[in-house]
Amino acid sequence: MPCLTTLEFPDVDQRRYEALGARLASSGPPPGVIFHACAAIPGGWRIVELWESQAAFDTFVENRLLPAARALAWPEPSRRECVPTHHAGLVGR
Repeated sequence: MPCLTTLEFPDVDQRRYEALGARLASSGPPPGVIFHACAAIPGGWRIVELWESQAAFDTFVENRLLPAARALAWPEPSRRECVPTHHAGLVGR
């Protein structure tokens, strides 16, 4: 079942986010990610994604995202959640 995920990092801004993105880009999109969006929030940065499964999300976060973020001196996420979706799909226009 698809999983809607949220990660929030305190004290991260667009510049720091772009640096992390550059570090991760060389390995291409992680297996299992369907959708990615991010934005500045008061006091930090939020990443919202849709994943094929919680296992795929957890594997990416633990093995790629957090090690890369730590190498750039990012703080640990203040919020990390994965919620099974009731519906996930494109909205018709």
